[in-house]
Amino acid sequence: MNGSQSRTLKLGDRVCWDGNASDLGVVTNNGWVGVVIKWDDGRSSSIHHNDMSKVEPSALKA
Repeated sequence: MNGSQSRTLKLGDRVCWDGNASDLGVVTNNGWVGVVIKWDDGRSSSIHHNDMSKVEPSALKA
């Protein structure tokens, strides 16, 4: 997704990394600079809005 799309993410939205349905996470913060994602494997990532090209919305719900 691009920066404009990532700004519309809401807390609790499910996302996946690079189209991989087994690499899922949930949006825990969406701020002015970027998004924080808590991945299902326990990691957390803070990603700037314009660096979200490998992140995609997931059809799965949290």
